[in-house]
Amino acid sequence: MLVHLFPVIGVLIFPVNSHISYLLICLSFLFFLLEEYGRSPFTLLQIRRRTGNVLTKIDALHNADRKVVLIAHMDSPHTAFYYRPGIINLLRVAFIVDFICQAAIFMLFTVAYGGYLLSMEKDTLTLLWHIGLLLAIFPALSLFALLIKAATAQVTPGGNHNASGVAVLMELARVYSRRQPHNIDLWLVSTAAADAGGLGAKRLIRKYRRELKGAYFIIIDGVGRGFPICYSREGRLIPFRASRRLTKLVKHISEVHAHYSAGFRRNSLYVSEGFQLLSRGRKAITISSREEKRYPRYFKWVKDDYDNIDPRSLRLALDFIIAMVDNIDRGDSK
Repeated sequence: MLVHLFPVIGVLIFPVNSHISYLLICLSFLFFLLEEYGRSPFTLLQIRRRTGNVLTKIDALHNADRKVVLIAHMDSPHTAFYYRPGIINLLRVAFIVDFICQAAIFMLFTVAYGGYLLSMEKDTLTLLWHIGLLLAIFPALSLFALLIKAATAQVTPGGNHNASGVAVLMELARVYSRRQPHNIDLWLVSTAAADAGGLGAKRLIRKYRRELKGAYFIIIDGVGRGFPICYSREGRLIPFRASRRLTKLVKHISEVHAHYSAGFRRNSLYVSEGFQLLSRGRKAITISSREEKRYPRYFKWVKDDYDNIDPRSLRLALDFIIAMVDNIDRGDSK
């Protein structure tokens, strides 16, 4: 929210105090880029509390040469009016326009501030300020939308996003507790605070930094409707490529088991736990499900209840992930 508040205030106060105005505009653009890189400085302002991650480990029958971490977040997201079916199709466009406005404000006021220091004509500075006011309209609207969400947001039932992922994770725990892998240690983690910048996943890799060095991460997110897909790239502005070895493995499984119908998509809709892991150099890939539509049905909406889950999709996702884990266990990912 502060990423949109700073440029609006900075533009408004430029005639009053150009120094503070330009400082706020620079900080807002820097924070915007850091946030899209998965390094938002505002996470430091979050209340320090336990994330509530639930972790279980299944040891290999023999000496393990690698760890595989299966992750599914258990918290339900908050909804907002811009997640309404139909409007959500415009969300990506709105983000791009927001970025263009933020970048244009930064460049415009860099010129204006330099002109102010060099005693540029007052009429020219006024013209630049008026252009800046027009550019600040969209960040102001974005700020207004975030304020409305903060005031009126409801917790969604979280059927597909992500009770479906937790259900598959629990079934995977049952399967591999009876049939232990031979050469890999399997970690199954149900994370919390995924909607708060992937806080649960970030604290997991921070707490177990040494144990999880070189581990493979498979994120299960929204697998309750449609056919399994994998995110080849994740990020709204700066895309991060999924692990090449895991991507190659997914392609191999799709060729051998064509009925899984696993394709690849780029996730540019939301910042997922997979993005948080990839942006920190981890070997990760996200497994989700899609119908023919571009975006998940009832994504972060109040109708995302258990009627939004297809048991057949859960079975496909389960079989697909079992095939991935078994192939890694046999060493096919090397």
